[in-house]
Amino acid sequence: MHRESYQATKADTKATVAMDPATAIASVMSTFAPYDIPQSLLHDLTMHLSKSSKLPDFLLRFHHSLPEPASSRAFTCALTIAAGYFIGGFVPLLPYFFVESSEAGIMTALAWSIGIMFAALFAFGYCKTCFVQGWKGRENRWKGVKGGAQMALIGSFAAGVAMALVRGFNGLARE
Repeated sequence: MHRESYQATKADTKATVAMDPATAIASVMSTFAPYDIPQSLLHDLTMHLSKSSKLPDFLLRFHHSLPEPASSRAFTCALTIAAGYFIGGFVPLLPYFFVESSEAGIMTALAWSIGIMFAALFAFGYCKTCFVQGWKGRENRWKGVKGGAQMALIGSFAAGVAMALVRGFNGLARE
């Protein structure tokens, strides 16, 4: 979606530059206005850019604040999400491969699975928060702990609701 939005804005910008140069020049001037550039320099810069083939690129980058998205971004995002779901779904199931198939063994595996899920959710929440907030400093680490606790709490609640729904549907199926 990001790439489509970028392409649409790029097409609109090129059309504006070609069909309405006054609006394009006004956009350049409004881009530089907050920087208190002397009027003569602003005029020279604007005139130079208005004659440049790079004017659409300038407007996209600085007026619209849209850098061109990487072409591999969608594939990378999809691969990351798929790997996250695979690992997040598979790792908590590992204890079931290493227990005997008795009721006691299954309950032990369930306890281990819940513990692994909780730890994974906390680690994911911590890393996600620190990736956004920053890794250094006591305040950012504390925000990471809070983000990890939130993720573990919400994820555990979601898993509990899912288990309750499965039990409820199993009960309905037996009737």
